[in-house]
Amino acid sequence: MGKKDIAEKLYTENNRIFADIVNYILYDGAEIVKPEHLKEVSGEELFLEEEADIDLFVESVASAVSTDRKAERGRSTGKNERRHRQKDYVVQQRYRDVSRQITIRQGQDAVYMLVSLENQSEVHYAMPVRNMLNDSMRYMRQVNQIRSYRKGKRSPDSGDFLSGIDSGDKLLPVITIVLLFQNRTWDGPRSIYEMLDIKDPAILKYVQNYKIHVIAPAELSTEELKQFHSSMREVLNFIKYSEDEEKLRQILQEDADRFNRMEQEAVQLLNLVTGAEIEINTEQEVMDMCKALADMISGERKLGYDNGVEEERKKRIRIIKNMLNRGFAYEDIMDIAECGRDEIIQIQQTM
Repeated sequence: MGKKDIAEKLYTENNRIFADIVNYILYDGAEIVKPEHLKEVSGEELFLEEEADIDLFVESVASAVSTDRKAERGRSTGKNERRHRQKDYVVQQRYRDVSRQITIRQGQDAVYMLVSLENQSEVHYAMPVRNMLNDSMRYMRQVNQIRSYRKGKRSPDSGDFLSGIDSGDKLLPVITIVLLFQNRTWDGPRSIYEMLDIKDPAILKYVQNYKIHVIAPAELSTEELKQFHSSMREVLNFIKYSEDEEKLRQILQEDADRFNRMEQEAVQLLNLVTGAEIEINTEQEVMDMCKALADMISGERKLGYDNGVEEERKKRIRIIKNMLNRGFAYEDIMDIAECGRDEIIQIQQTM
């Protein structure tokens, strides 16, 4: 796992951040899901898939080979041969970045759901298939848990014996949210239909169109960004305008209080995904983001100035060398190249 992946995981596994993301997707920013509604669950998905039946023929010889074995080869006594039916399995193993079980109240009822985050530093062009597989494995895990709970409680003659569950058993809904930590739009497919090379509605009618839910900073409007109530708003805003100095300065000034209260994990994330060099003072509870931006811009301008000075120096040296090669007098070179006699002599000695 790379540094960016670790920073993204450390930031989004904060329950306040996680709840804020869920509220944006499900409730348009209304703070329905609270941090205390979340319960950590394993992000590992395991599934044993039956690959094939393999027939194994194992021959055990109890005595020495008799001289007349050739005559016996055509007959099977049933003693020297054992037939086994052995199942072969393929292990499917996947890892979610962050997963939580959510429990909220709706009237007199409790609502349960399983939500996972997929943090992306780049666009994943097979994400609909990837999420569909992960979600299917999470559903299959629930089926297996019910089957294990009910094991031995069913009659082999019952209709639900093969499936392991009955018509009254229910599963928890599984939701996956994709976060793109990059200042670009998600130009990959957002559904299975977009990955298919077919447009015939008669066929598509029978193809399940699995869709993904993406949060990409570059695609969010100002109104949508305000639907976030945690530092996720500032993180997405900073990433969105990370290459627009004027706009970045504007949002830092307008929301200075919110930016200055960002967690260290948020600042570390911004440093890694945008290339910013915001200093983190572990002794201070708040970050002076406006000063950090000023330092960033000042550093970039100083670097640009230094590079410009170096380019001018190289250009002046080329002019001086060309004029010396053509026999110009020192006074003429000094006037045209705007340099001193000592510099001309020093350059001439290197030729």
